[in-house]
Parts: sequence; structure tokens; C-alpha cells
Amino acid sequence: MIYTHGLHFAYHQSKQFSFPDLHCEDGETLLILGESGKGKTTLLHTLGLLIKPDRGQMVLDGRNLEGLTQKEMVQTRAQQIGIIYQKAHFVSSLSVRDNLLLANYLGAKEQDAQKVKYLSEELGFAGHLDKRPWQLSQGEQQRVSIARCLMNSPRLLLADEPTSSLDDNNCHKVIGLLKAQSEAIGASLLVVTHDQRLKDEFPNRVFL
Repeated sequence: MIYTHGLHFAYHQSKQFSFPDLHCEDGETLLILGESGKGKTTLLHTLGLLIKPDRGQMVLDGRNLEGLTQKEMVQTRAQQIGIIYQKAHFVSSLSVRDNLLLANYLGAKEQDAQKVKYLSEELGFAGHLDKRPWQLSQGEQQRVSIARCLMNSPRLLLADEPTSSLDDNNCHKVIGLLKAQSEAIGASLLVVTHDQRLKDEFPNRVFL
């Protein structure tokens, strides 16, 4: 479960954001819609403990996240939060397989080769596991990024424009997998997007 109240973040005086309160239970999904410049990515980075809000409260899985040290933020993010970034970031010298297993290592969990196999088959890149990420298309990299965020069965899944580089068929396949996985592991799923194709996929929506 993720709950927020009164979140606010300012880059400077002329660029600051006050966000609506959010509440997403375990296994539920929430779509956060908004045009460019409305703070969608800033909100996701705040929820993902990449930046600290100026004020406001965040509660994840019953734990108040206010006052965490930098080390505690890193640990919580690695172990309990899965983030799909708008632009995928990988270790270019590692294979796709090792990039996925790296998520286990960073989360201090046992490397799960079976989960790599399952997710790569479900997302359609099983034949690319031994390639380097830069050898994949943008859409394939996005699907690998989604698999990586699921490797540690996080309590909170955050997706920043996860379907922006996907065609209609893969768009619905990816969203279906994300929803099924979040329900299966009891995680809250928040999707930040301006992709209008997703509106019918999520009954719970927040507009920025």
C-alpha cells in the first residue's frame, strides 16, 4: 500500500509542484495522467525515493518514509520499489541476462535465473538474453526495463511512460503483464503517462 498526503516539491521559486493525495492498496492500480510540464516524472521520482519532497507524508506498506537517511532510501528503493524509467538505463558492458540478475544483487536477494527465464518469455525477449542492451531496439529495451523492475517482487511498482515506445499490441500486453504481476505479488502499481490508450485499462485515475 502507498499513501501520500500534502506532497510538495520545488526546483526553484518559479517551478514547484503541489501533488494531489494518493492512496493505492496492495494489488491495486492507479493511473496518473497529465500533460507535459505538470510534474508527472517529478512525482514518480518522489515516490521512488530518488528525490526528497520539501514537505508532505509518504507511507509505504505501513512504514512512514519521512526522515529516512540517504542509505535507508537506497536500501528501501532497491528492496521494495520497482521503477520503470521513461528512458531505460542499463550497464552496457553486461548482457541483458546479467542486467536483470543485477537487480537481485542490488536488492540483496538471491539471483533468480528462473524468474529471468519466465519474464523474458512473457515479454518476448527470451532470444536476446545474451545480447548487450545496446543491441536491442528501443521497444525491446523498454520490455527488459519492465522485467528488471519485477525481479525483486517489489511492494510498489512505478512506471514512467512504460508504453511510449510500444505498438498497440505490445502496449496492451505490457500493461496486462504489469497488472497481473502487481496483483500476484500484492504490490501497488502506479503508472504515470500521457498515453491515452491506457485510460480504459485503469478505472482509478488521478489528473495532475
